Amino acid sequence: MKNLFAMTAALLMGFGANANNVELVVEAVDNGGLVPGNTFRVYAVLPSAQHSLHAIFAAEEHVLNVATTGSFFQHQYGSSSSLDVNEAIVGLEPGLAFDSWVTVGADNSENNNLWTIGIDYTNFLAGNELTVTDGAWFVVPTDVQAAAAVGNKVLLMQLTTDGTATGVINLQGRDGEGGTWRAHDLTFSTTDAQVFGCTNTNAANYSTEATYNDGSCEGAATEGLVGIAADTKFNVFPNPVFESSFSMQFDAELVLGDQNIIVEATDLTGKIVLTSEYSQQNVVGGNRLVIKHSLAAGTYTLTAIHKDFSQATNFVVTR
Repeated sequence: MKNLFAMTAALLMGFGANANNVELVVEAVDNGGLVPGNTFRVYAVLPSAQHSLHAIFAAEEHVLNVATTGSFFQHQYGSSSSLDVNEAIVGLEPGLAFDSWVTVGADNSENNNLWTIGIDYTNFLAGNELTVTDGAWFVVPTDVQAAAAVGNKVLLMQLTTDGTATGVINLQGRDGEGGTWRAHDLTFSTTDAQVFGCTNTNAANYSTEATYNDGSCEGAATEGLVGIAADTKFNVFPNPVFESSFSMQFDAELVLGDQNIIVEATDLTGKIVLTSEYSQQNVVGGNRLVIKHSLAAGTYTLTAIHKDFSQATNFVVTR
């Protein structure tokens, strides 16, 4: 069947406008010599925290290809995607953490809702290149793993290879207004790999080894961690909310310290209908909280409170 991705995109997301402000960045990952070769992660960097990314695809003249001058490492307990990276197994087989796989946003199997259509991974699983002419790996547009992490990054794949890996890929997502965007023929090479970390010399966690600022800088060097800056903003993803959970996505790193952040939802009468506390351990991707709820359909105000920080935004629940 031809144009599998086009049909899937039309059903899930609609047709999109071209985007020329989406970039790819490659992270060099220290694998400690546990597996042969070097490990890299490839991310899309989106224009803003309000953008999201749902699909990596090939369609029509836009072919997808991920190749290496050597071979890709494939762990015996892994597979083609991060769906098969089970943290319990990683504890027994540490090399699984450096398997080669594709994804949208998630680096293990927990709460991972990845789908694939029209892709044969046989060649890739044998350590060779992945070529797709009509297909995609994707999540539905409202899935929280489509939201960008700190630095507006979305993880696309992890590659471990004894050679140089290169790729050309196509992406699709949504902007802050809910419109669909596409970016075609984006390229990457592991020769351009960066060491992620904080490059701000005034930050408490400044890294002399970092070559790429990944948005993880915390506080001032003379003051230590300072919590959440007063001008930090957040949005609700997806909005409207139609499932039993949603994501609060902040535009900066969440550094909570030893004090929990309080999240409250109030209805139109001002009544508090949801209140929860979250610690640093609950922070996902450096800048997100996943909120579980049982709210009825309606319009609400969501407020986040932490030390001297307090911000609110409106959101809608549909049932």
